Amino acid sequence: VHGILNIIGWGTLLPIGVIVARYFKQFPIKLDPCWYYFHYSCQVVGYILGTAGWGLGLFLGHESKYYTFHSHRVLGICIFGFTTLQILAFQFKPTQEDEYRKHWNVYHHFLGYALLVMIPVNIYKGIKLLKPDNITWKWTYNGILVLLGVVVLAFEILTWAVFLYKKCCKKTVEESSPRRVEIEEDSKGQTNEGSSPRKTEVEE
Repeated sequence: VHGILNIIGWGTLLPIGVIVARYFKQFPIKLDPCWYYFHYSCQVVGYILGTAGWGLGLFLGHESKYYTFHSHRVLGICIFGFTTLQILAFQFKPTQEDEYRKHWNVYHHFLGYALLVMIPVNIYKGIKLLKPDNITWKWTYNGILVLLGVVVLAFEILTWAVFLYKKCCKKTVEESSPRRVEIEEDSKGQTNEGSSPRKTEVEE
């Protein structure tokens, strides 16, 4: 139960929330404000499940008299602390006009990506402790990570495709603009030349 809660909560829902924030906020697909509610929901539900699994892990560690898993325990505490800070950050997020918003963004992104590294490492540490039946758990989580990786790769390709397409369209418009100006100037010049004799005849 401890492993299932942490794999679903911290190992799956939190990364999905990050993917939503990265690819659905503005570019390449803008789903405003739906992306924020989905991102927030993934983080909150993932935090609740992960915290439940973390608390159960502390209980199991306390009840285990003969086994101590120091690094797994320390990483678990750090993950819980960082995820708690991330959840609290939602409550104290400055407005877009606030001068501290840039600093908040840097902090929020840095802590989020740090968690994306720490969580899989600790999950694999936990799976390694499940001797001898750790193969099924290992391949299950491998499949989850591969699936998330494929989704990220697909969105990265889409991001670059959209970026290059917009850049190409912008370049085409910029190249056609001088020609349009030249055509307009030529047409104006021809109009002025054509109207000069008429003016002269009227004056005479």
